[in-house]
Amino acid sequence: MFPNFSVHTGFGLPVPYETPISPSLSAGIQIHISGTPTGNQFEVNLKNQQDDIVLHFNPRFDASALILNSAQRGAWGQEQRQSLPMQRGVRFTLVIMATNNGFNIAVNNSHVCEFYQRVPMYLAQLVQVKGDINLESVQVYGGGMGSSMNIPPMGANMPFGQPSFGQPSFGQPSFGQPSFGQPSFGQPSFGQPSFGGDFNVGFGFPSAPVVVPTPSFPMGGGGGGVPSIQSCRIHPGSRIFVRGFIPPGAQRFELNLLQGYNDTDDIAFHFNPRFDARTIVKNHRRNGQWGQEENQPFPSYMPLMPGIQIDLQIACYPDKYTIFMNSQLIAEFYHKIPAGFVMALQYKGDITVTSVGQI
Repeated sequence: MFPNFSVHTGFGLPVPYETPISPSLSAGIQIHISGTPTGNQFEVNLKNQQDDIVLHFNPRFDASALILNSAQRGAWGQEQRQSLPMQRGVRFTLVIMATNNGFNIAVNNSHVCEFYQRVPMYLAQLVQVKGDINLESVQVYGGGMGSSMNIPPMGANMPFGQPSFGQPSFGQPSFGQPSFGQPSFGQPSFGQPSFGGDFNVGFGFPSAPVVVPTPSFPMGGGGGGVPSIQSCRIHPGSRIFVRGFIPPGAQRFELNLLQGYNDTDDIAFHFNPRFDARTIVKNHRRNGQWGQEENQPFPSYMPLMPGIQIDLQIACYPDKYTIFMNSQLIAEFYHKIPAGFVMALQYKGDITVTSVGQI
């Protein structure tokens, strides 16, 4: 559980800046940092008070290099050098995601590198930022494992289970003009994240966790009231809700979890119900090449058919995605591309999407 919930409403954060990591750092937890480099170098450290540094992220503009390292009891390890993924004076967003083997690191929605774990993750108690930077925000999102995942709800505790959607009565998120039902869920509850920096907490599900606001990318197609590509950040613990209408005579549609914002980007999960063949096709695409299709027949209880409204939930677990539709589990897809770098949801084909939400 996340014991702290803090939002700083002023412009910028004081540097050096520290915020706790809670629960203990483990696979699935993400740290998001936004700011603007102003001088020769700055650093982000995942550390404790005993000089154990699990991850040292240090862009050095005077040396045109990114330095990654770790330290235990004050003794530094071997430096890992990368090309600089950012520029002095240019705003950036950094995402650090803990994995079973270490860390995946992305800057401005692009994967930069991996850093393999050298020091036990549980030793990291703080996120520390210091150096030449105008720091805007630091956010710690819980990842969790299995059915008791912690996700960033930014509101009241929310149970998890099979979705049951209520009557439409819903605020307008930044990515469209939805009128979306408030979901109710099972019993396990989620914790709250620890935040630093400016963050809009007055958004989304009333009396339930707030949906993370995300920008939209009008790309045409989709046939609905919102654009066909919606920005979203997906990691273990995330859920996406889609409400739409399948028109009479529909043959097929697809939902794609993109690792970018363009139709040509890698697809972590391709979900493609085909009514003409009564088949669900699942797949992924990397570097323009499709993987091996996983085909399954429509289950006997399949709630998906032309001429109906659908309420769909995509949930990301550490090992797979699951899809519930109208409260029925209809598909699973085990990760072929590591979770954590999905940037957008794309929908196209014979579907009219009326609302999209994420927690």
